[in-house]
Amino acid sequence: MKKDHIEIPKPSSKFQKVNCSECGEVQVVYSHVSTSVACNSCGNTIAEATGSKAKINGKISGSAE
Repeated sequence: MKKDHIEIPKPSSKFQKVNCSECGEVQVVYSHVSTSVACNSCGNTIAEATGSKAKINGKISGSAE
């Protein structure tokens, strides 16, 4: 029995590189965070949990894959 025609679903979540809006430091953040993520250098909130996709408070510079 061949099952070549069945596609494997791809995840909608990913890791992203985010630049902090205050200091510009790059940090890797999960797209569906469950807690708030703060910048390592200045303490500014980079990502806030919303229940599904995170609210990103910086510039996304690409995926971390």
